[in-house]
This record gives sequence, C-alpha cells and structure tokens, in this order.
Amino acid sequence: MKEISISVKDIVELLYGSGNITSTKNLLQRAQEGTDIHKYWQNQYSETDKKEVVCQIKYEQDDLTLSIQGRIDGVLIRENEVIIEEIKSTHMDFDQLELDTTPSHLAQAKIYAYIYAITNDLKRVNVLLTYIQVNDLKVKQFNKSFTVKQLEAYYLKTVEKYIKWEEKIRLHEDTRQKSIIGLEFPFPEYRLNQREMMAYIYRNILNQGKLYLEAPTGIGKTIASLFAGLKAINKPRQKIFYNTAKNDGKKVVIDTIRLLEEKGLVTKSIEITAKDSMCFLDKRDCDPEVCKYAKGYYSRVFKTIDDVYSNETLLTKELIKAYAKKHTVCPFELSLDLSNYADIIICDYNYVFDPMAHLIRYFEDDQYNPILLCDEAHNLVDRSRKMYSSSLTESMFVKALEISRYLKPDPSYEINQILEVFSAAKITLLEVDFVQKEEVNPTLLLYLRKLAVKLDKIFSDDKIKFERQELQDFYFEVSRFLKINEFYNDDFVYVIERYEEDIIISINCLNASEFINQTIDNHCEAANFFSATLTPMFYYKSLITSNLGEDISLISDFSQNNLLLLAIDDISTRYKDRDYSIDKIVQATKALVEGKKGNYIIFFPSYAYLNKLEGILLDEIENVNFISQKRNMFSHERDEMMNLFKDQSDVSQVFLFVMGGIFGESIDLIGDQLSGVLIVGVGLPAIAPFNNILKSHYDLTFDNGFDYAYTYPGLNKVIQAVGRVIRTKTDRGVALLLDDRFTTRKYLRLYPKFWSHLSVCNDIVELGKMIKDFWRDEDETVY
Repeated sequence: MKEISISVKDIVELLYGSGNITSTKNLLQRAQEGTDIHKYWQNQYSETDKKEVVCQIKYEQDDLTLSIQGRIDGVLIRENEVIIEEIKSTHMDFDQLELDTTPSHLAQAKIYAYIYAITNDLKRVNVLLTYIQVNDLKVKQFNKSFTVKQLEAYYLKTVEKYIKWEEKIRLHEDTRQKSIIGLEFPFPEYRLNQREMMAYIYRNILNQGKLYLEAPTGIGKTIASLFAGLKAINKPRQKIFYNTAKNDGKKVVIDTIRLLEEKGLVTKSIEITAKDSMCFLDKRDCDPEVCKYAKGYYSRVFKTIDDVYSNETLLTKELIKAYAKKHTVCPFELSLDLSNYADIIICDYNYVFDPMAHLIRYFEDDQYNPILLCDEAHNLVDRSRKMYSSSLTESMFVKALEISRYLKPDPSYEINQILEVFSAAKITLLEVDFVQKEEVNPTLLLYLRKLAVKLDKIFSDDKIKFERQELQDFYFEVSRFLKINEFYNDDFVYVIERYEEDIIISINCLNASEFINQTIDNHCEAANFFSATLTPMFYYKSLITSNLGEDISLISDFSQNNLLLLAIDDISTRYKDRDYSIDKIVQATKALVEGKKGNYIIFFPSYAYLNKLEGILLDEIENVNFISQKRNMFSHERDEMMNLFKDQSDVSQVFLFVMGGIFGESIDLIGDQLSGVLIVGVGLPAIAPFNNILKSHYDLTFDNGFDYAYTYPGLNKVIQAVGRVIRTKTDRGVALLLDDRFTTRKYLRLYPKFWSHLSVCNDIVELGKMIKDFWRDEDETVY
C-alpha cells in the first residue's frame, strides 16, 4: 500500500484557496510577522490551554493511505466546551472580513477540530477563528459550534476530493516509472564517453553525492545527463532540476525532452522563466486592482492546474501563458504552482541557489530533495557570488524621499538617516573612488530595519497607489540588503564606491561555496555540475562546493586534425603594450581571411581594445565585412547579428566580439557558419578594485590570489571562445592565440587535453601558408 504524507494546510489551500496575489507577499517581514503574532496571542493562554497541539489521522482508500497531519494553534477549555482556535495574522480591513472571506482558514480549523474530536471521543467542538491585525494588534473572532458528525461529513468530502486529485498524480507517476524503466537510449550508438558520463551521473545520484564532469563539446551532455537523471528517479514526487544560465540552453533541454517523449517517455516538465518575461502587462504591476491576473488568482488556480495537468506534458513558457490567459491567472505564479506537479523543472541557477529567489517549496522544505543537473557550471562561480551580494545607491533613497510624504506611516525620517550615511560616505570618497570596509555600517543596518518595518506597513494598505511598483522595487532592494547581511562572514566585504554621480554601498560575497553546499546537503538528493570547460577543475570545486565532490574529465572523439590551433607568442597584448600589438593583429586577420573565404571572429579582452582596432582593420583589409559587437545590445540585435553567420556572403565576414560576453559562449555555429577565431590576449579580467579584493582574499584562503582572481577566469573565457569553432564531429576551423603568455609553462599546464597539438607560428608568411595548407587538405581530413 502506498502512503502519502500531507499537511492539513496544504490540502485546504489547494482545494479551498481564495484571494489575490499580493505583490509583497514574499518579502522580508511577512513570515516572521505570523510567528510573532501567534506567540503574542498564545502567551495570553491560561495554564489549562494547550498550544501547538500536534494532530494526525490516516485515510485509506483502495491501496492508498493518506497520512494527514497538522499543528493546532490552540486547544482551549471553557466551561466544559472544547474550542479549537486557529490564529491568523492579517493586514485586511476588518470591515471586509467575514467568516467565509477566506474559506481555507475555516476549512483548516474544521479539519483540525474533527481530528481532535475523534481522537478525544468528543461529540461537539467549537471552532474559533482569531484574526489579529499586524499593525495595531486589533482582534476579530468568529466562533462556530459543530457536531462531530457535521465535521466528519466535511472532512470526508474534503479528503475524497483531494484523493481524486492525488489518484490523478499517482496514475501519472506509475505511468512515468513504467516509461522510464522501458526507456531506451534514443540513438543507435553512443558517442565516445557519452555512456561513461551517464554512468557517472547515475551512480552519483544513487550515492547522493556531488559530481564535477568536464565533458567536451559534442559528447551530448544534455541527453546524457537527462537520461541518467531519469533512470535514477525512484521516489514519489522526486524531481529533476535542470539548471542552465542561457535561454539557448533551455531550448536544447526542451528539444531533448521532446525527443525522449517520442521514444516513449511520459513525464511532466516545465520551463520556469523570469517574472517580467512572463507578464501580460506592458509594465509589470502586481496590484490586484491593476492586474486582473493577480486579482482572485487563488480562487481560480486549482481549476487551472487541473486543466493543464490533465492535458499537457511539456510546459513551455508560451504554453503556460496560453493557459494563464485562458483562466485569467498570473502566468509566472502559475508556473511556480505547476512546478509542484512536474518531474523536470528547467530553470536558471537562481531558482535553486539565490536566497531571495530560490523556490522556497523545494529549498526550504525537506519533502522533495530534488536531483540537480547544473549545465554550463563554470558560470556558477561568478553567479553564486552575485546571488549573495547586494547593493544600495544614494539615488534610490533620494527618489524614495521625494514620495515619502505621501505615505503612511511616513518613512522620511529613516530615509534621511540613511542618506546621512551616504553623505558620510562621500567624505570618505573625496580622494578615492572605492573604499573597502570589514564590517557593515551598524547605523545603516539600524535604519534599514526600521525602514523595512514601515514599508511593510505601507504595503499592508491595499489602497496605496502612488508609485506602487517603483516603491515595491525599492522595498525589495532594502529587503535583499538586509537578507544578505544575515550571511555576512569572513567571505564578505562591505564596499563604498563612487560611480559617475552616484554613491553605491554594497555587501559583496567573495566565496559562496559554503551556501551552495548547505543548499545541496540540506535539500537536494545529489548535485551534478558539468560543462565543456571546467579547467582547472580545482578552481571550480573550491569555489562552488568548498572542494567537495568527485571530479571527472572526459575526452572528445573530435579529431584534432579538424582544428588548426596556433599560438603567436612574439607579441604582448598587455595594456601597456597594446599599441605595439596592432600590426600583428591586422596581419593575423589577413592570414585568416586569405586562407579561405568564410566567417571569422576576433575576440578582444575589452570594448576599448575592440574599438581601437575596429577602424584600423577597416582601413587595412579590403573586401571584408567587419561587424562589431556593441555595448548593451538588445536580444533582437543579438539575433540579427547571429543570423549574419547563416547568410551567404560574397566576401569574408569578420566579427569583432568581446571575450566572455554574450557571443563568447553558448552559441552554436555549425559547419561553414564559422571558419576560425583569433583570440587577442589571455582574457584577464580588468585590473579593478573589486578584483583586487578577490585577489587578496584568495591569497589568504588558497595562497594563489592572482590566479584565482585573474588567470583562471580569463582562461575560461579563452577556452570558451576557442570552443565556438568545433561544434560537431565534421566541423573544421582555425584558432589563433595571440599573446606571449599562451606558451608559458604556467598556461601550458592548464590547457585541456584536446589542445595537446598546439603549435607556435610567429612568422606571418609561414602562418598564412599553414592556414592555406590546412584548408587545402580539407578533403583528406579524417573525421
């Protein structure tokens, strides 16, 4: 017999949910408020009253046992009457509050009352709903008496309704498991090391471990990881989180799931995307009086979920929006609620690891223990640091002060005190633009906390309309800063800096591995980190999971003969030497385009370097189209530029890109779409105050600060850039590495095995000949 555990609250909120989405419902104050209000009220209980009384009951039907549990706020004895009290904190105007305003509250109390009555052989029980205003602690109560037979009828009706839903889920899970058992690999042959990759991931999941896999391009990482993850699912409600940082990565996962479905897989999969990209409004505003999709959301969401669950298997962003439009519900909130019933959740890293954005239902609850598949895991070092960092600007408080006099309670005093902290910071920055501190300013924290309390009270008033969304965004940043401060330890720094005309105060995380580990250890079944570039492996392990976990590097079956990899090491591209490098870059570019007409990319370490060369290349090289990446390109501009690679051009096209930018990784240019790349420099991040803080910190923790802050992040950008050339087994192309550091012992020992054939060519004439010979031998290449 299958047993399912569920709380009374989860049942009633699913079946009897009602009300609106409130735009601030997940911010800093709300969860703590409820706890504080409960304690305040329970402290007034008499000695004979009981609080936080555990109750549980089992319901059996066919081969299913439903184990229902809960915690009663109060059991009160009054003149031989038993009263079951359910306490709710609220911001609602009491004039709008009646017994049936929130049906789930009464339902929760009635089921508690039934469980307590049959456990204690009672014939009648009183149910007391106690609502307490958060702002002024005013109380409104509803008291109703029920016979045990009335409560039993309500309990059975509720449980039977839930069982029908549960049976639908169970039927899917049984079908899913049968399909997984019978699922065969969708291709007739495995690529080299693809089966090994699946075996490593499968074993790691069964061992509940952490695994790092460097798997080269072309091995088929997506299908290998998903196939292994699915085969390892063996528990009810178990989920796979497939994390990827790019939209292109999500598309590959979705296409892979479609392929597996064609081969017989039965799963529920969902794509989670950012709130703004899901919103139907031209400008997001979650005020229920403004957004009809937020108003009454919880009254309609279960019907929507049932509709989707009954008819769909693969929930893309577009499909979710279509159902949300059909049922008039918020598409973003719907995607989160639908994820409860998904087997595979495709999302960004922040939904797993960011303390302000992670999905609480999975990563602050031990019920699910999802399997993590983290693609492009090399991004997680920098991303995780940003997840545990936060900043405030003087300008945001100046703007907030301008509207503060319209708000009740008026937060202008707290804002002015915070602006005094910024004024003091300006004095600190008279002669410098950047100052590092060891501790966060206590005065700042004091008034931020007071401000957060007032802002929460302001947002409890549903009538507030003035600049609501802008104020909400401000509130979120204040709340985030306070939340991040809770994690502050020796791996953080407090920074004051000037940026143009603004002052920025920030908490910066230097190493988030402790928190990544905690998430995995406390809430996940296993974690698998994979990428084509995890070189050097120890760098990623140390900054993602504190050097914990197994690590494996797999080799590619791509022929080295397909990549002409050359270093030009008689030139320096260091900042002080850049003017001297111009001629060599021009000559190397000429050698590339004269070797074969095609599409080429020159990767520069910065926009300044790119802009310096752009005009010179145009003047010096004829019959070539030069196309340059611009700062802050919109997505449609990026798409337009990518389409140029597919167009047939009469002349060579040379694209000037910045290493590590939007074109530096995760773009697939197959076949003739890309013939070669020229890498200018070793990709070091700019020498900057924050990077120097990283260097100093890593000197203390790893005794290797410069490499951790500069060398390894730069090398990753270089490897990613070279990786654009060979995307399939039949691709051919040229990669030129231009800098004297590329052939030093320090760098040579770090290169991936696929680069073992790296050669040096400093003579431009010889370089041109080698490139032409490479293309001339194309027909003889062994694939």
